[in-house]
Amino acid sequence: MTIRPGLEGVVAHLAALAGDAPVGELLELRYRHPRGGMGQRFFAVERPGAAATAAFTLGRHTDVYVGACPRTRREGTRDAVAPGWVLWADCDGPQAVEALHAFSPAPAIVVRSGTEQNRHAYWPLTEPLQPDALERANRRLATVLGADPASVDAARVLRPPGGLNFKTDPPGVVSLEAFTGERYDTATLLAALPPEPRDEISIPDARRPDRPAPRRVDDPLRAIDPAVYVAALTGQQVGRDRKVSCPLHHDRTPSLHAYDAPDDGWYCFGCQRGGSVYDLGAAVLGLATRGREFLELRRRLYELLLPGEPPSSPGAAAATGSPPETVNGTRWEEAGDRAEAFPEVSSAVVLAVSSPTMARARAVGAASTAPPPRRTT
Repeated sequence: MTIRPGLEGVVAHLAALAGDAPVGELLELRYRHPRGGMGQRFFAVERPGAAATAAFTLGRHTDVYVGACPRTRREGTRDAVAPGWVLWADCDGPQAVEALHAFSPAPAIVVRSGTEQNRHAYWPLTEPLQPDALERANRRLATVLGADPASVDAARVLRPPGGLNFKTDPPGVVSLEAFTGERYDTATLLAALPPEPRDEISIPDARRPDRPAPRRVDDPLRAIDPAVYVAALTGQQVGRDRKVSCPLHHDRTPSLHAYDAPDDGWYCFGCQRGGSVYDLGAAVLGLATRGREFLELRRRLYELLLPGEPPSSPGAAAATGSPPETVNGTRWEEAGDRAEAFPEVSSAVVLAVSSPTMARARAVGAASTAPPPRRTT
């Protein structure tokens, strides 16, 4: 599908970012205010035309950005990020752009950001990813493409097409270079990405901001194959496709996927939950991943998965709990002034899906810890 330049392309781009997000979620628009600071506007995901009109109009006069993931409320912080419907890469420089041209599968959306050869590439998904899983996938994309590793965070805002980039003089045109209308099967796309390099992942150490510290410490539970702990916690054999019925909701067709790498963990495409061994254990066993309940959770996981092995030290275990993996989750300053209302263009895009009903998690007693059959290639 070819999208003409101009407002039509902006509508199509924002509709792809919204995906099949449920009614109630929002698209965030940020813009640089002439008197300083950043302004924000929020638009219902089922109204990409209104958001596109505002972006297109403002983008002729100032720098405009849009949240790559929908928001659950009128904030741009990491904790307001909803599950994302696209993966993306900020290809900053000729080498990254050259790698993008050679990469398969090719992105369905490419936006020229208005500075030299730089491009933003997007892969729309058939099923959304929770912020943590999305950031891990974006890091894997950034690694293989040599893209900007600082632009992988779920709260990221990027330039939509149709406006100008005022970082250059004269301002550069932000244009839609490609839009195919394709969506990629989420599990297939993730399987095609290279593994995430563990030695390059870090977050700043608050005590020593000039030196990065490893994000994870050594934790035997986190080294377990997801298929092993999924089988043990759900009481189901993991098949060759590495899928089982999710125990967290009524799941007639297996939708919980146990990924190959421990750091990719598990994800249910039905209830849209996922994470690490701690996240699944907490949900199944009815415990929290914080405070005293985390210590009990860790003890029970050791009994189930590593019988006879003493748990690691409380300090190390707490550090490897299941906090949100924030990467550059920047809080933007909110400007007091608001932009004027913009007329909405007509759009055939109507996005409305009902959120899945969550059933009570069932506790599972003793389960076999024997590894299930591994998937063959």
